[in-house]
Amino acid sequence: MLDVAIVGAGPTGSRAAYRLALQGYSVAVLEKRPAAGLKTCCTGIISQECISRFNIPVEVILQQVRSASLFSPSGNSIRIMRPEVQACVVNRSAFDHHLAATAQNQGVNYLFNTAVESLEIKVDRVVLSCRSTGAVFTLDAKFVILACGFNTPLVRKSGFGLSRYFTTGVQAEVQTKELKEVEIYFGNCIAPGFFAWLVPTQNGRALAGLMSHQSAGFHLRNWLQELAEKGKIEPADHNILYSGIPMYPLSRTFQDRVLVLGDAAGQVKPTTGGGIYFGMLCADIAADTLHKAQTTRALKAKTLLSYEREWRRLLQAELRNEYLARRAYQFINDHQIDSLFVELKESQVVESILNGENVSFDNHGGLLLKTLRRVLTSRVKRIFQ
Repeated sequence: MLDVAIVGAGPTGSRAAYRLALQGYSVAVLEKRPAAGLKTCCTGIISQECISRFNIPVEVILQQVRSASLFSPSGNSIRIMRPEVQACVVNRSAFDHHLAATAQNQGVNYLFNTAVESLEIKVDRVVLSCRSTGAVFTLDAKFVILACGFNTPLVRKSGFGLSRYFTTGVQAEVQTKELKEVEIYFGNCIAPGFFAWLVPTQNGRALAGLMSHQSAGFHLRNWLQELAEKGKIEPADHNILYSGIPMYPLSRTFQDRVLVLGDAAGQVKPTTGGGIYFGMLCADIAADTLHKAQTTRALKAKTLLSYEREWRRLLQAELRNEYLARRAYQFINDHQIDSLFVELKESQVVESILNGENVSFDNHGGLLLKTLRRVLTSRVKRIFQ
């Protein structure tokens, strides 16, 4: 019988597998796809803090990010730049392969082409019902981590419910003309309630994508056509990839002998849809929680409550701030976005905030709310001048 079975070979699953194997546990990762790194609808932007904390090798890094240009619906722009590297664009496939190889080198067994269809929690184990290339079998483990992605049937059938506030992310690889930095485009005409992005990778290529609650693919095709007509990208028949993105965590991420992790748990930034760094942080918390539980031989939900308490202590305030900023933004029309850009430039709010020391690529929810407050305060002062 395994000590731990992990469902999902993404960054969070592989990180948890590595940490547990490092502590001497027998671990298997079950992945329905034929290899790690095949889920490619991800921009792959992660912070420099994430790169340093998890020792990500330079070989998987495509670009370093120090600046970005933000565009309003009318074309007004704000350029944000800092001297130090803020983030990196990684080759997502190579990144996932690296994390899986690191875990395998520590003794983790990867079972690819293996779908877990259901779990049965018993007194002393969890029985996983699996299907691999047509064959059906069961696997026993003392503990299970579900890192199998957003709103998968397995998470729902295991009693954790669904993420009810979510959106759709869409993305395509494009050929660009002299794109030197990340570009972010705002406006309901492009991405209703959200934003669109152009992220340079290498060899004149870039990732173009957006998020939207409805008709995401339709909006992306229209925007790609517009970019091509403006000469921003080369016209082509683009292959659009889709992905569901949770905007708020599950209400409960633990039960007897089972934890939920990463996108499956909703540990994702509501503003950007990024989940790699937060998911990997929670993977470490999950591994530490299981180690303590195994040591005390107490794998009941009461003992595993510490996993949820710890990850919420670390991330809940940030996720709440970002969620509030996200919901507030969805009530702003294009004219108001344009006015906000003008106000930000005239009041020099962006410069004053970015010149501060406590600017974090990953923890920006408070910064967004602070910016909105300062802009609103500036508007009130102008009224009474």
